[in-house]
Amino acid sequence: MEELSRGRALGKVTAVIEESERSPMGTMKKIMQENPDIVNMSIGEANFDPPAELIDIACRLSADKVNRRSLYTSTRGLPPLRQAIARYMKKTLGADADPDENILVTVGGTEALHLAIKVLVRPGDKVLLPNPGWGALEGLMRRQGPEILYYPLRKAHAWTVDTDAVLQAMHAGVKVLVVNSPSNPTWAMVVDPAGWARIMEKAKELDIFVFSDEVYHVYTYEGPFVSAVGLDPTFENLLLIDSFSKAFAVMGWRIGYAVAHPWLIRQMDVYKETVSACTPSIAQWAFAEYLDSCDAYLEQRRAMLKDNMEKMVARLNAIPGVFCPKAQGGFYLLPDFSALEPSSVAMVEKLLRGGVATAPGAAFGSMGEGCLRLLFSQEWLDVDKAVSRIEKTLAG
Repeated sequence: MEELSRGRALGKVTAVIEESERSPMGTMKKIMQENPDIVNMSIGEANFDPPAELIDIACRLSADKVNRRSLYTSTRGLPPLRQAIARYMKKTLGADADPDENILVTVGGTEALHLAIKVLVRPGDKVLLPNPGWGALEGLMRRQGPEILYYPLRKAHAWTVDTDAVLQAMHAGVKVLVVNSPSNPTWAMVVDPAGWARIMEKAKELDIFVFSDEVYHVYTYEGPFVSAVGLDPTFENLLLIDSFSKAFAVMGWRIGYAVAHPWLIRQMDVYKETVSACTPSIAQWAFAEYLDSCDAYLEQRRAMLKDNMEKMVARLNAIPGVFCPKAQGGFYLLPDFSALEPSSVAMVEKLLRGGVATAPGAAFGSMGEGCLRLLFSQEWLDVDKAVSRIEKTLAG
């Protein structure tokens, strides 16, 4: 396609991102538009219903013409919500945080990362990311101009975070280490409390700041979740990122939070004021009222997700040439299809023609090549339909 002239002014601007007319995602979207019957297992969404009580609260607050909950809130977030978040952290992570000093309410977990990166990362700094890892994180980092280094997550270890590999990659000069546990796209987790302790000890020794992205922590399936928070109670070397968007299936509400040292929270707060002013107000008011009563909902959804995952893993592992380890957390699988097709993009296109949309592992880093990311957060009828189509496509 012939590119339209950008004109003189735009012609002088250097692009901050590379554009590709035929990206894997672009190809997938085109095929999906042509075939609306495709089962979409590719998008990182919680495709289950949000809590009915939460929706009722939001509707009631939206209709309140006296108190007008739709006005701006403070940039840092509603005090009642920050207090509720502190109680939620104590309940789900066993961690203490001062709602006035340590907590910033953000436009999803992504804004928490964006603000922290803007405050802490400078051109030429070294940052250490997982491979495979969430692609948007690398994009956020690259805008700041650091040198990006990687530590591997390995299929041979069933994607579990290898603390020895992380420790080996940590050295003087690294500014930021990012650990995503449970991970997108792999579900990888730090499952060993002693391993987390060793990582945090070395981070303090080398003055490395750790971003612990724990947005899927309420959905874990094997044993207790191991958080980094209790290992650095003063948050001198730690930023915790969490989000309600995925946990409660309200991705479009865009609400999450950061927990960090008071100095970093103040710096992120000042920067946020120029970026988003405040997190959507109705979402804040609704979660402030709802959060203390979320236990039953999370338990129900956790049971559904675990059941979906276990049935899906069994079906995929029964396909000759496919290897799929169980997920210990999150709602993604990253099965290995490389024995059938080494190119994850080629396999995505093949399954698209069979009626299932997936995400290529190569989009998440070189260690993901040969694998596909599959979602299991839909109702089982949709998951079953997708797996049946995968079985049929690969059998043919």
